[in-house]
Amino acid sequence: MFSKCLKSLNDRERHEYILRSFVLNKKHVECRKHKRDIDIIREHHRFLWSDNEKEVNASANESWEVRLARRYYDKLFKEYCIAELSRYKENKIALRWRTEAEVVAGIGQFQCGSRKCSTRDGLRTWEVNFVYQEQGDRKNALVKLRLCSEHSVQLNYRSKKREIKRLKNGECSKCPAVQPNLGKSKSSKNEISATCFEGKGLNDTNDISYLETSSYDAEYGKTQNENVTNLTDNVWNDKLNVESETMSRETEFERYLEDLLL
Repeated sequence: MFSKCLKSLNDRERHEYILRSFVLNKKHVECRKHKRDIDIIREHHRFLWSDNEKEVNASANESWEVRLARRYYDKLFKEYCIAELSRYKENKIALRWRTEAEVVAGIGQFQCGSRKCSTRDGLRTWEVNFVYQEQGDRKNALVKLRLCSEHSVQLNYRSKKREIKRLKNGECSKCPAVQPNLGKSKSSKNEISATCFEGKGLNDTNDISYLETSSYDAEYGKTQNENVTNLTDNVWNDKLNVESETMSRETEFERYLEDLLL
């Protein structure tokens, strides 16, 4: 049975010889695979954790792997996504949330949200209904992407996505929803009838514009300004009665000492 005489070997040498010859050299024997933290996070990661799931999992006896994946999810920033568009022709797009380092560097908001793209000019904001498969269930989530012109074409290769725009200065007057609020009572004269803001890039300060229209007349505005000026003058002209304030503090302090001595 043994090619080597085991009688001349001691117990330890005999044990090592049997292990090398009949156990460790077999192909079906697999070494134990140690999982890293990133492997556990990838295994239990979810694109979205709802508040109800967090409460249920926190109350239940969940494993430490799930708690680790949930803690990693809480550290992510969920305003804009990072996209992988290498398989856009197959209508397969991968999305993930941004990390803290990416938020500080402006990646995904002031820089193109596609991986390995450093373009900062001509960015466009897209709203995507992201459909994905997770734990055997089909789910969807509405996310936002900031992409350059080249990767915007790749994103809309199969279907046109909804673009979020902001109108530049002077374009809000063309908006049909903005109408002046004329002929109303004075109670509604201070209200803003419409606010229009939509636009292209977040880098340009002139892209964001607000249109405010109000219907109060010049006489009403004058009376309001006069009332405000009179109030401010009265406030600054009145003298502060310091004596009454100091007396009240002294009396309160005396009463406090009397209560302590009783």
